Parts: sequence; structure tokens; C-alpha cells
Amino acid sequence: MRTTTRDLNDVERFRMMLRALINGERIEVDQGIIRLAGLNKVLLHVLRVVDYRGELRWRQEDDLGRIINMVSEIEGALGGIEHAFIKLIKPVMYVPADVDVLVRRDQVLLAAAKLTRLGYRLLLYEPYTITLVKNGINVDLYVHPSAADLTYARGEEFLRLKTRGEYHGVEVNTIDRHAEVVLTILHAIYKEGILTLNDAMTIMTWLSDDAVKLCEQLRCRRAMELALSTILSSITGSLVLPYKLSLGFWAMNLLTRVLSHRGYAPSLIQGVRRIWDTRSITQFTNRIMRISY
Repeated sequence: MRTTTRDLNDVERFRMMLRALINGERIEVDQGIIRLAGLNKVLLHVLRVVDYRGELRWRQEDDLGRIINMVSEIEGALGGIEHAFIKLIKPVMYVPADVDVLVRRDQVLLAAAKLTRLGYRLLLYEPYTITLVKNGINVDLYVHPSAADLTYARGEEFLRLKTRGEYHGVEVNTIDRHAEVVLTILHAIYKEGILTLNDAMTIMTWLSDDAVKLCEQLRCRRAMELALSTILSSITGSLVLPYKLSLGFWAMNLLTRVLSHRGYAPSLIQGVRRIWDTRSITQFTNRIMRISY
């Protein structure tokens, strides 16, 4: 049965989108659904479920193809380097905004050098991240997952959980599913301060006892509870994703996490150094204005 979207509000559209993602229900796609799906990083999945025929779908498919080719190229280039693609393989179909790779600290410069030989251009060099770009797509090489140079997790905590996975037919180094759940929570709560439907589907689909245990080990139970309560509210109530944490709440959460972990605290020095630089001010302004990422 096809459900129409005429004269619906965002709450009703969001619930229809949930049914499409979870149950595979065919819905009528209007501009409101497209907007919500885009903000929630599930646009391609929705377009495929409803068998949408049009330029928007073909652009999404083309963009995904470019990402797949880039992932294959990067995986080939990083042979012999300890690495893992993160925030890439998900239970929903979507086009990543960029490609994120976790790399062992003493090998990150070598990884960057190998990619520059393939035409990748250095865009940004930070204490825990090197960003390169090729054909308009950014590649972030992470030593530690961090926000504004503040570390909220150690890279080695996830690299030791790396495994082999498949990304649209390309075999790659990635991390176990339970580790991806935890990293999704950490990224949403501590880095972005925004929970998307893409995040929610990853957490709901792959949550396991191992994920809960890992969260306990990494002392992020409160972040997990916050993510789960937000997801539950979006399913049973009137909350519409993406859900944005208040700026003060996000900043306090991040700072508390950094200060409460001995391994994360040294990054405070890097964070303090960035407070007044132009890029930090621009990023802060963007964070206030944005409703997704």
C-alpha cells in the first residue's frame, strides 16, 4: 500500500520515513520527505525503497559510485599500514559526505604520503587528523577521534577491533559492528552534538551485548543512554530527527569526557590553542546555525 504525503507535517513525514526504512513500506516522496531524508543521511535508502525514478536518484547513485571507487583506491594504497575505515559501512544505504580512515599514529604520515602520490592534495594538518582532498571528496586520516582537537576516544581502542568487511563489493579494513555502534554514539554525542536517523538505524540494528560491554569499558554509558532515549522518543513520540543537543549541553559533555579520562586530557592543550583562531570561530558559528552535519 502506498501512503501519500499531501498536507502532512514533519512529524507525520518522519514517521512515514521510519516505516519506509524499517518495514520497506512504499511511500509517496515529496519535497518534505526529501529534505528530512537528506538531513538524516538516508536519502539514497529512501529513494531506493520507493523506487524513485529521477535525476535526484541518479545523482545519489553517481555520488555513491565515486565514493566506492575512492574507497577501493585508498584501501589499495594503504596496504601494509594499520588502518580501518570508520563511519562507512552502515545498515542503511547512503552517500557519505567524506571518507574517514583510522590510522596508527606512527604510520599516519606514511599513509598521507602514499595518498598524495595518487593525486590527493593536503587540505588540513591537525594534531590528530590529516585531511586530504581529491575530486572534491575529503579524506580524513584520524589518529584519534576528536572534536576541535579534543580527543573523545583513543584510536588504538578501535584499531584493535578492526576486521575485514565489504563495502559495495570492495573488501576493506573496517571495525567490528559492535565497535561501529559505540563509535557512532561517541561521534553523535561528543563530536557533532546531533543524532541523525542514519545514526539511529546503526544503533538500533547493530546494538548488542558486546556494544554495551565496550561502552562500559570506554566509560560512555551515559552517552549511550542519551542516544537510546532520543531514539525511543523519535519512534514513540513527536521528536523528529535529526536531534540537536543544546550548545551548552554538548560543550559540557565533551569537556567532562576529556577531563575525566587520563588518556584524553593531554588534548586540552591543543584545544586551548585553537580557541581564538579564525577557523575555530568559523566552525563555532557554523555549529550554532546548523541543524545537521
